[in-house]
Amino acid sequence: MSMTDVAIVGAGPYGLSLAAHLRRHGLDFRIFGQPMEFWLKIAQGAGNRYLKSFGFGTNIYTPENGYSFAEYCLKRGLESFEPCAISDFANYGIWVQQNVIPNVERFDVINVSHIRGGYHLMLSSGEELFAKRVVIATGLTSFAILPPELTHLPEHFVSHTSEIGKFNSLGGRDVCIVGAGQSALEAAMLLHDAGARPHLLVRGSRVAWNRRVSQGRTWWHRLRSPISGLGTGPKAWVLTKFPSAVHYAPEKWRVRFVARHLPAEGAWWLRDNVEKNVPIDLNCTLAGASERNGRVLVLIHDRTNGERQLACDHVVAGTGFRLDIDHLSFLSADLRASVHRIEGAPKLDRHFESSVRGLFFVGPTSALSFGPLFRFVVGASYVAPFLSAHLASKKVDWSSIPQGHPNQDCHKALPKARQLRSAEPRV
Repeated sequence: MSMTDVAIVGAGPYGLSLAAHLRRHGLDFRIFGQPMEFWLKIAQGAGNRYLKSFGFGTNIYTPENGYSFAEYCLKRGLESFEPCAISDFANYGIWVQQNVIPNVERFDVINVSHIRGGYHLMLSSGEELFAKRVVIATGLTSFAILPPELTHLPEHFVSHTSEIGKFNSLGGRDVCIVGAGQSALEAAMLLHDAGARPHLLVRGSRVAWNRRVSQGRTWWHRLRSPISGLGTGPKAWVLTKFPSAVHYAPEKWRVRFVARHLPAEGAWWLRDNVEKNVPIDLNCTLAGASERNGRVLVLIHDRTNGERQLACDHVVAGTGFRLDIDHLSFLSADLRASVHRIEGAPKLDRHFESSVRGLFFVGPTSALSFGPLFRFVVGASYVAPFLSAHLASKKVDWSSIPQGHPNQDCHKALPKARQLRSAEPRV
């Protein structure tokens, strides 16, 4: 069995950013996963899918200069402010990985269990690994949720917006879309463009849209509504400039704040297409759904007109994600049971460490401990340098490995950390 100081599970923006900083510290680590897998899957659904965040605030954060997403886009003649294509961001992440973190191992971690002195990992390659510390950086993978009214339907009748492989696979069909956030509104547009007949069901009394931000704003507008990687306005600016502040707020307040900050709304570039081409039913909630004659009958509670049914061929849920680590099935049941929770998410200390020593969580799973900033890629700008410095400051005590461990002395043969790659990026 091989050994390492730190094992990173996940090779998305948070995992790659942390790995880049661990290399700078010369720490022995291994990182597992398919680079940018979640983003690549989203991008493959349709060609015209865009980030809702600004390009300058959506990066793989590296210690070396020259690796920002905006620089990558400018050199290639791509949009670098907004809206930036998700496919461009996914390809950018792969480019950074190849240049800065070439040691990503494209295997899945299928089991992590806690043993005395550290963690035992099993990989899809068949390898077993002992790690002193483990960082979970799997992003939103595994956390998609369906409304309970839809969970009993056969899989070919219902999809989450994050799980649609190709929108054109639903062309020519009647599709009900549940939700009023970016993913639901984008799905409505993409389905219409693919030749489907989408119908949007919205719980609220209106659909909210954000406004386009001009890059040439006056100094007064910049002062009143500063722009940051989290958006515009004083609140977003404070959250970005003081990323750890929310962690010290009372837990009940923090949980409410995370739930209410940045409510469901659509991006400005979707508005005309959706409002002109997609029927929208407001004040509607799902009351049930059933299969009948090869179609789906959706039972709707309409606060204006009472209950009614809507027939369709497929239902798409733009209903977001629920951060419950019980969905991380690669963590052993005993390990998951040992982690203290805030609702379903891990309760973390100021170093992103869970109640189980040596087990860390970064990215969206840390949001209920640190605030809404960490639901987004921009949060990695704080996590990567902060957590890597913390991990590097803790000298590994290899003598704490259990007596009789088959690789108790193998740390003596561990290779020295690879030299840092040149700070000049390959284009």
